[in-house]
Amino acid sequence: MKKIILFLSVSLFALSLVAQTNFRDITYKEALAAAKAEKKLVFIDFYTSWCGPCKMMMKNIFPLKEVGNYLNSKFVCIKIDAEKGEGPELAKRYQVKAYPTFVAINPAEEILMTKVGGSGSGSGFIGSIDRLIDPDKTPERMKQRYESGERTADLISAYAGLKMEEVYKNRQPDMTKKDEAFKMVQDYFDGLKDKERLAEENLFIYTSYTESPADAIARYMIANRDKFAPAIKNDISDRIKELYKMDVLNYLTARVPFNQQQYDIVKKGVMDLGLNKDEYYTTAFRFIESYGAGDMDAFMTLCEKEYDQLNDDYKSSLMYSFADVFASANETVKKRAAKFIRHSFLDMDATMIMFVAQQLMQLEGKGH
Repeated sequence: MKKIILFLSVSLFALSLVAQTNFRDITYKEALAAAKAEKKLVFIDFYTSWCGPCKMMMKNIFPLKEVGNYLNSKFVCIKIDAEKGEGPELAKRYQVKAYPTFVAINPAEEILMTKVGGSGSGSGFIGSIDRLIDPDKTPERMKQRYESGERTADLISAYAGLKMEEVYKNRQPDMTKKDEAFKMVQDYFDGLKDKERLAEENLFIYTSYTESPADAIARYMIANRDKFAPAIKNDISDRIKELYKMDVLNYLTARVPFNQQQYDIVKKGVMDLGLNKDEYYTTAFRFIESYGAGDMDAFMTLCEKEYDQLNDDYKSSLMYSFADVFASANETVKKRAAKFIRHSFLDMDATMIMFVAQQLMQLEGKGH
């Protein structure tokens, strides 16, 4: 029995290494030696103990399977605290001035890329690294490849990803770049046969270029969810769940105008796909339908009675959007909404209070 338990423990540990980034507990020099022996590069995550974005990367990005698979296959990965041990000297050598900063070098210590700041998605993070270390994926080279007629998953994923990065490159978002990226992916998708659409190499289409279950590509993904390559079925399932979650959230927080017909389609999709087996959406549906009825006094009463029954994700999102949700309400209801926020402050952490306070100011006419 002990042997069986030991075997299972070792197996689970091995699986965890495959499924997440393997940051090795070794020195910088040891990383160089390991990279040379394994014919890999070195990936350095420069961080500090007080850096919030650094912690976000460790919690949300590096544990992702796609990120681990990519980094572990190409790099010997190490983390270096820029304020301790060998960190200060190395941070100075590699001109690290903000955190996190990611540096890729070869065993000869030649810098291949430097990336400052984290990323909100795994695919976006590894895509940016891949473009920085691959000379065949410079903007000029990818443009040349695309215009020459090349249409491979590798190129489309990288080139469209570059355009998506350019959307938020400057202070004012350039949404034309997003349109270009989505059109590029749609054109590529349209040219694929069913077998190719379901292949592992084209997972990026569904995870990065769908925004709603109503999208044409998303509808194809949902209709064919059981036909995808086995290696990506879980990813496809997770993306479908995420899209419905975002659509419901958009209705709950009034980010989109309530439309009964479109809402009914979303709700039917959630129910038909079995996404509400744990009653995750039940209370949210009740809130959305009350809001859609247009009686803001009744909706405020529902908030007072059932807000705590919403799941945690939706509770915080609704609170962050309270002023928008009650924008069309009369002054009496707005006062009730403001009172509700003040009462809710007792259960919030400092960060949430800061953002929700802005909602309070808007409701009380002080946020303009």
